[in-house]
Amino acid sequence: MKTIAIVTAFPPSAGSLNEYGLHLVNAFAARPDIEKITVIADRFDGDLAELDLGPKVEVRRVWRFNNPLAGFHILRALKSCAAEGALYNLQTASFGDCEIPAALGLLSPALSQRLGTPSGVIMHNLVEAVDLSNTNLANSPMRQKLVSAASYFVTKAMLMTGFVTVTLDSFWDILHEKYKSTNAFMVPHGSFPLSSDIKVCALEDRPRTVVTMGKFGTYKKLERTIAAVQNINSTRSQSKAIKLVIGGSDHPAMPGYLQALETEHQDDPNIVFHGYVAEEDVASFFTQARLAIFDYDSTTGSSGVLHQAAIYGTPAAYPMMGDFVDVTEREGLQGFHFTPLDQNALEDAIVSCFDNQEQAQSLANNNLDVSKGVTMNTVASIQLQLLRKTKVGHFNTVRKAKNQALRLQEVGATHVPI
Repeated sequence: MKTIAIVTAFPPSAGSLNEYGLHLVNAFAARPDIEKITVIADRFDGDLAELDLGPKVEVRRVWRFNNPLAGFHILRALKSCAAEGALYNLQTASFGDCEIPAALGLLSPALSQRLGTPSGVIMHNLVEAVDLSNTNLANSPMRQKLVSAASYFVTKAMLMTGFVTVTLDSFWDILHEKYKSTNAFMVPHGSFPLSSDIKVCALEDRPRTVVTMGKFGTYKKLERTIAAVQNINSTRSQSKAIKLVIGGSDHPAMPGYLQALETEHQDDPNIVFHGYVAEEDVASFFTQARLAIFDYDSTTGSSGVLHQAAIYGTPAAYPMMGDFVDVTEREGLQGFHFTPLDQNALEDAIVSCFDNQEQAQSLANNNLDVSKGVTMNTVASIQLQLLRKTKVGHFNTVRKAKNQALRLQEVGATHVPI
């Protein structure tokens, strides 16, 4: 298999998982056995130029968020590019935050498999692992029930592709126990590469800054984090004050959320709204900070932002809930933990980071080491082997090994495909 298509949100768009898509494409492009990669990407409004990723990579922007015909455009692009295999980089809301376009888009992998293109899915979350009462569906119990019911059939359809990989063991458990899947695998999230010109300095040499990044307004809110930083600063001189830098954008379901907060706190010089963090600015965003804060009401999948913080040597503060438990207990990432939804506990976590620099540096060093364990190159290698096995119709017995990358058990031998 020398030519592949990767269906993903892709920068410079701000679609969910676009950074992951970029690093995945780069990992495939670095392989000498891959000759051509067609990125079937989301359309975006703006005049930003496409990234120059070399002669192997062609980007075709064919689908829009919340367009119920996104799947049709993807399948048409797959047919025209004639790739030998297709890999989808998805989460449940990749194609929309409205039920119909979201569900229709997620049927694309099964349809491309049925139409003759060996296809696989990297699925970053599952509806069963999400507390819908803490999402944009919080005020609509009927829609919550509808989404829960529909997700079963969408997931069953997705498992009709060649394979589905998930980034957390708990997701594999759901697919194995509830759906009795035989073609689902756990492949860790993988760490993004660190450019050789990026300097990761010690925490004590960084400014007194904390950062947070995401799509805000639903289960990722900022009121507690802002209040926690302001409360800490109220007892300190300006020279000892902590600056909070907020990177990211509104969740599609909450337009105007960040602008309203920025207006409310425009007189506080220690609350900075950075806006969307472009790929070339991610390194400086994290390396300026002594702590990355993840104050979520619930979780929806292995956090790419948490993994980004790890590779830039920035310790994290996060609640011990949901998927954060998985990354702590099964991947080995560590952080300053606090009780979910508790502002006082969050304040204590922030203060602990600044008052216990030795502990903070130890956590940062641990996470750097963990990040080196499974790189995006390893993830790409595993995904490519699975695509090749899909092409020849030849999956064998699968067994799960906790805290390790995928293992395939073949006739008389077990190996990690890399």
